[in-house]
Amino acid sequence: MELRTLTRVATGLTVGVVAAAALAGCTGDSGSSSAGGDQTVTVWTAGTSAAELLAPAVAEFEDANPGTTIDVVDVGNPAIWEKITTSLAAGGEGLPDIMQIGIDYLPGYTEKFPGAFADLSTLGADDLAADFAPSAWGGGMGPDGELWGVPFEVNTAGFTYNKSLFDAAGIDMSTITTWDELIEAGVTLKAKTGASLFELDKAATNHPSADIWQTLTQQQGSFYFNADGEITLNSAEGAKSLELLKKANDLGVLADAASFTAGGASQYADGSVATNVDASWWAGYFEDAQPDQAGKWAVALRPAVEEGGATAALAGASYLSIAGNSEHKDAAWEFIAFALGTLEGQEAMQTAHAFTPGFTPVYSSDGFTDGSGFYVGESPSQIFVDSITQPDLAVPTFTSDYARAIKIYADAQTKVLISGADPQEALDEAAQLLADATGREIAG
Repeated sequence: MELRTLTRVATGLTVGVVAAAALAGCTGDSGSSSAGGDQTVTVWTAGTSAAELLAPAVAEFEDANPGTTIDVVDVGNPAIWEKITTSLAAGGEGLPDIMQIGIDYLPGYTEKFPGAFADLSTLGADDLAADFAPSAWGGGMGPDGELWGVPFEVNTAGFTYNKSLFDAAGIDMSTITTWDELIEAGVTLKAKTGASLFELDKAATNHPSADIWQTLTQQQGSFYFNADGEITLNSAEGAKSLELLKKANDLGVLADAASFTAGGASQYADGSVATNVDASWWAGYFEDAQPDQAGKWAVALRPAVEEGGATAALAGASYLSIAGNSEHKDAAWEFIAFALGTLEGQEAMQTAHAFTPGFTPVYSSDGFTDGSGFYVGESPSQIFVDSITQPDLAVPTFTSDYARAIKIYADAQTKVLISGADPQEALDEAAQLLADATGREIAG
């Protein structure tokens, strides 16, 4: 869920060059700035891929706006969070005009530092809302309708599977509609091929062990906190998610990710693990890392947790936000609106790298959903579109206590998977620990 995954999205879904037409109502002048005068707008990004993505849009914007320079600085990850936090603690001193911020960091900053970011609604951002996936757009909003950031790149919860192994085990993925059915099919898969169904760092030592629980819970419309900031870690939905992980573990189809090395996703290439349920960027990463696996794998929508439920979740996103003390708010906003809110700007960015934007008009552009031939069946890009455009995709509430919640949850998950604790009891205990540590109320 953290931005660590998002900065790798440049190696993700394969996206063709989009159509050259501009967004309805915008012309080739859409990048023209009304701010006037010589000025430099500084942008901080959280990784090289993000900086490279913006570079072509920067060039086009500067050509259309003589006198305005967009200076993109690749601060790096996690260095950017340290710099932003230090600057905010100093009253905003040293902040750039625009900064890339992860969906999990944004609420913490806005809660702890009121006024730190400009409310983009006051600059005209509301006019763009209808052209973005609602879940991604909602992730940049504050509790009172403020808009603190426009979606830059987004990821949904993915499902990539080794079709050759499924075929060998006689399992037709298209007939599986729920996670319970998937886990039960995993028993057959393990018996006939020796492959584990999926993997998770059971002891929460290295890998982001909470990610699967998070997205399973999001598929049910819940998370660590509700929209009022109350603790929902131990909700019925959260307990169901942990029960599914325990079921997979008890049936012997859940591999321990800590026993594998991360390089090149070798556990997937050698047939040890048959599915990956990470974020949607993983499909492109695996294609790049293991080209010899072409023709063996497929992507699909996730099974629902309950029959008829959501088959996707918002696994992560990053946003472009404007500092509240920026002296170039108008020009900064016009650049964001051009780069992220027009087909013209998005086309320029597509020529640099493939990535997963939140701007939905791009999805119907020529070539966007084309596959490379690596995966059997529908392309990762098509599955991404089918996922992000689901109307019931929940917007997770992170709050400033998200990092604390992850740690407390991970400890509870370890008790369940390593020591056999009861999922509901472990989550009830975790919720109380989180309440004691944060002063937040437990919902209900």
